[in-house]
Formats: sequence, structure tokens, C-alpha cells
Amino acid sequence: MANAKIHFDKMQINDLDAVMAIELDNYPVAWTKGIMKDCIKSGYHCIVLKIDEQIIGYAFLMTNYDESHLLNMCVDKKQQSQGLGRKMLKYLENVCRYCHSKVFLLEVRESNPIAQSLYQSFGFKQIGIRKNYYECIDGRENAIVMTKQLKS
Repeated sequence: MANAKIHFDKMQINDLDAVMAIELDNYPVAWTKGIMKDCIKSGYHCIVLKIDEQIIGYAFLMTNYDESHLLNMCVDKKQQSQGLGRKMLKYLENVCRYCHSKVFLLEVRESNPIAQSLYQSFGFKQIGIRKNYYECIDGRENAIVMTKQLKS
């Protein structure tokens, strides 16, 4: 990765096959391509993280009024633990600020301590639990709701 160019780009419909491959590799119960396509068509902030031109991560961010909601974010398993999730969160926070959001909100699986730790290190605080929020192969799982207050 030494000389590779890491950058963000606006997600396009033709990026969805690559995005879906990462989604399916990371989540036992994945978003559908239809959900992702709807996010793009709805005008959400849908971004891809690339090394050169290869998609290695993505995020879906909904902004409205003074709140931004991170709907989905993922980095390819082969590229994890290199600070790319942190880089993506920083980029997304800048989008939130550009949109004048005062609150950055997300949900994270109770069974995902690595993501929880990343969000906490980034200044997110737990504000609640959404019971049975996530679908799992063998039932449902609670989500931890986290927010970060953004200064104007």
C-alpha cells in the first residue's frame, strides 16, 4: 500500500457489485443491492473508499436537518486494521459538518467490540440500546446507539 493512492469517491450504481462483494464477505445478514441502490437514488451521501481504482470500503450516510445518521460502513476484510475505518469516519464527519449537522448518530452490533472501540476512540458515546435491531442468522441482536456531538 506504500505507493497506492487512497481516496474517496461518490458511489455510482455500477460500483454496487464491488460494494456487495465486500458487504457479503463481512456480514452474515447483508444489505441487498436494492437497498443500496435506493440510498443512492434518494440522494444520501454514498461513498466508496478506493486504493487506486479498487473499491476497498464504503459508507452510506443520511443527513437531514441538524442530524447525520451513519447507516452502513465497511472496509474490506483484507484491508482492515490499517486505520482505514478511522480515515473513513473522519471523512464522514467532515461531510456532517459541511451539512451543518450537530449530531452524528450510528448503531453498532453488541457483538462487535472492535467497531464499538473505534467509535468510542473517535468520540462517540453510547446513548441507548435498540432491542432486536439487527437480523442475525439465528434470530436478532441488539444495537448500541451511539452519538457524537459536533461543534459548529
